[in-house]
Amino acid sequence: MFIPRHPVVENQFCSFTTVSGASTGAGGVLAYAGSVCYLVSTATNQEPEVNIYGATAPTDAEERIPFGFLMQKVKEGYHSVHPTGFYMPGDLGSSDAIAQPMYNSSGSIYGTKQVPVGVAHLGIWDTVHYTTDTAATDVVEPGEQLYVCVGGGTAATNSRVTNGTALTNVSTVVARVVKGVSAAKSAATQANSTLYPIRIKLLV
Repeated sequence: MFIPRHPVVENQFCSFTTVSGASTGAGGVLAYAGSVCYLVSTATNQEPEVNIYGATAPTDAEERIPFGFLMQKVKEGYHSVHPTGFYMPGDLGSSDAIAQPMYNSSGSIYGTKQVPVGVAHLGIWDTVHYTTDTAATDVVEPGEQLYVCVGGGTAATNSRVTNGTALTNVSTVVARVVKGVSAAKSAATQANSTLYPIRIKLLV
């Protein structure tokens, strides 16, 4: 969940790109709305491509600078279980971006194509895409500085906002907490049992 609560700057001229590799093609999530993203410095044709932070921060100095927040969930297509270009009924009318398969010269799928996405800058947003610095019971409090979780998190938490430096190796502050949650609600959200959003002011 990533919902605007205040006028925001919407960047609709970006494409989400992934590293070429195996694609299950079963509708899996490549990136969630609210993920912090960066501009890919090796973009072809000089077009703006974005990606989210993974297990380690990019080595390129420009890519280490957070660019914005994804406004849409990005999913891969269903090409391993349905014909290429197939959409599930639940996808129709949703804001999800569906990345279609990319083929090599022999006709084998080896990744997903770029897909247009919206990127949010500034404004005030409600998000459940956060993780706390040391323990799931930490309270996310108003006024706290938020960083992008990268390098010290897990596959599930990387690219989320985090309220401390222990889970990041990128020093840029990307947001501040406007409305926090209790320790119990924070723990429930991070355990994915019940989702309680925090309200944040984006700084990038």
